[in-house]
Amino acid sequence: MATIVALGLAAAVVYGTSDFLGGFASRALASVEVTFLAFFAGTLMCGALLPLVATRWSLAALGYGAIAGVAAAASIWLLYSALALGPASILAPMIAVIAALVPVGYGLSRGERLGSLGGGAIAVVLISGGLLACDPGGRGARPSARALLTGLAAGLATGAYLVSLAFTPADSGAAPVLVEFAVGTALVGLAFVAFRPGAPGQAQVNRPVLIGRTAMRLAVVSGVTQALADVLAIVGIHRGDLAVMAALMALYPLGTLACAWVVTRERVSPVQGIGIVLAVAASAVLAAGGRL
Repeated sequence: MATIVALGLAAAVVYGTSDFLGGFASRALASVEVTFLAFFAGTLMCGALLPLVATRWSLAALGYGAIAGVAAAASIWLLYSALALGPASILAPMIAVIAALVPVGYGLSRGERLGSLGGGAIAVVLISGGLLACDPGGRGARPSARALLTGLAAGLATGAYLVSLAFTPADSGAAPVLVEFAVGTALVGLAFVAFRPGAPGQAQVNRPVLIGRTAMRLAVVSGVTQALADVLAIVGIHRGDLAVMAALMALYPLGTLACAWVVTRERVSPVQGIGIVLAVAASAVLAAGGRL
């Protein structure tokens, strides 16, 4: 279990950093541009990581990897769009909670049991999600209805992505992740051609060249870290349990929030702080299979 916990926590930290970088870059570039650059860089990163992970190619690895690519393309595009709308301190935890509940719910529907505390932990996760999206003092920025709906869609798509990884063969290693990024790059590339700024029917985006180039670099780093996190995630899922890994990776907003506090000076209310503590505690119980 120690190895699974280490993989899950490492994936969470890297995911959190990747999401913040992608969301921050989406404030200067269109989300579809950021997503395309991230997927392209992630594909190259996966190719570099492939020799380091025991990998076996099969039709199942290709098929479920392709399905994961569709889900990942949707989830990352929606995630970057939501974080660009902001504020990240509210949206990132909400998305993480939703994304964790999807695979946990799938596992329960398949007969998995989390133990006596599992049901209570899931209830606490739901409560913490509400607290994280609450700012009773009105001191911080409040997400718009569009941001909340985009975040909800991002969470559902991310949860579907994690479930699709669980279907990949245990001996496939990083092969499905490489297929995922290749498929995602192709899909987002088509979307980029159709919806890029300046395309027919699209509004022109005026931005300083320096800021645009910096955002492009952030998008590339976001894709590299996303690929690393995905490899850590699939190795952990193959070695352990989907619900456990999903719960551990639900801690990724802590990395996103830390970046938001340092870079954009976003503030977190006391109620949100309580929500963070509850989310961490509930994730820890779920990670232990509800046997604490």
